Amino acid sequence: MKQNILLLIVLLLGFNKISYSQEFNKHLNTDSLFQVILKEIPKEKRDEFKKTYEEGDEQSKEFLLFMLSMPKSSKKGLIENYKKHSVEIEKLKKEYSKLVPDSLIISIEFNAENKIISTPESIDLKVYRKNSNGQNSVIEQGWNLNRDSEELSKMLRLIDWNQNTLTEIKALLDSANCISIENGENTSIGFARSGMGKYFYLVFNDNLAKNEIEKFNDGCAYIFYKNNIVLEYGGGAVGPQCFPDE
Repeated sequence: MKQNILLLIVLLLGFNKISYSQEFNKHLNTDSLFQVILKEIPKEKRDEFKKTYEEGDEQSKEFLLFMLSMPKSSKKGLIENYKKHSVEIEKLKKEYSKLVPDSLIISIEFNAENKIISTPESIDLKVYRKNSNGQNSVIEQGWNLNRDSEELSKMLRLIDWNQNTLTEIKALLDSANCISIENGENTSIGFARSGMGKYFYLVFNDNLAKNEIEKFNDGCAYIFYKNNIVLEYGGGAVGPQCFPDE
């Protein structure tokens, strides 16, 4: 438990040193919000978090609320979602490949609204050119782009996409209960963010051979699931870098 609190302190120190465009939603009652979040924390951990919150200043309280309200997921949720949406996930891979020019790799993620720090829905978009040497080069990339922004419109024109394309991709992702997708040698489909980490499906064109299974079953970042499906966990700047136990 002390490790959790120490981690929050380290994050807070880094948080104080960076500038960011978002700010905590001043319309929220921090004490009421904390009581709601506290109910979702395991009973054995509540007293320590409550003590940390009550002893903090306004900024540290806001940061603690932000950290505790970050999205949460698990390996179990990743597997259960595939069992429920395997057909939609395969359809997502197939239809997305039709939208991406052969010479490009395009990564897109739809970010949900965050009422805690007053950020609207947004899109992360990254465009790479495939090179013969296997090293992809960045053409354009942008994060937290407003759907109506000129910056996003410029990127869409570059790859011959439009708002209808975004609507189609979002519908495919929603149908698969996923948030992001990137084409490539395999298709990387983001299931959910969890804290600063993220859970993915790697969907290959064919069933994995024995040597490929060994490569994509390291028990840390990759877990071979079955046939052409590998589960992946990407750790954030802090926190677990391998699949958490749950």
